[in-house]
Amino acid sequence: MSLKFLDVQIEKAAASEYDASFVMSAVTPDRVLDTIDVNAYTPSIGKSLVALWQHNSDQPFGVWKNLRVKGGKLIGDLKASGTNLGQMVRQLIADDVPLGASIGFRGKGAPNKLGGIHFDEIELLECSVVSVPAHPRAMQIAKSFGIDIQSSDVDPSAVSGDYLAARKRAAFAIIAANRQLKGR
Repeated sequence: MSLKFLDVQIEKAAASEYDASFVMSAVTPDRVLDTIDVNAYTPSIGKSLVALWQHNSDQPFGVWKNLRVKGGKLIGDLKASGTNLGQMVRQLIADDVPLGASIGFRGKGAPNKLGGIHFDEIELLECSVVSVPAHPRAMQIAKSFGIDIQSSDVDPSAVSGDYLAARKRAAFAIIAANRQLKGR
């Protein structure tokens, strides 16, 4: 199973029976420069999907509904369960805690021109709510908390050959964001 960690936009769900709408995935490159073809999401459209906490299969807490593609992004509506874990996730969302979404899938693909894999077929297995996604755009979370990040490599396609350096800067930004959050 390949796990893709992406930045997330959380919005209040349009329908009151859902707790939030998440961007679950996107066609933009992830940290290892993998991409997913927008058409690969098609088999998942309209289906329900288990919601896990931190990719832990022992911690399901809800269900994703109304999966749809909009502007190259896979979007889903989250309905948290009435369990303690479901209520915790619901409260984190209500408290505006920065959370991420991360899909787990099996896929078929070929090398892309960025050095990663371009998946043209995926079987979506789950989508997790995670503390901090590992997608390079996770640096935006750190920036939203006033942390100075010395990196302009938010867009992986802009990395000029020194991908490891960009990854290290992103990792330090995530660590700084976690430290700042814990200090609050």
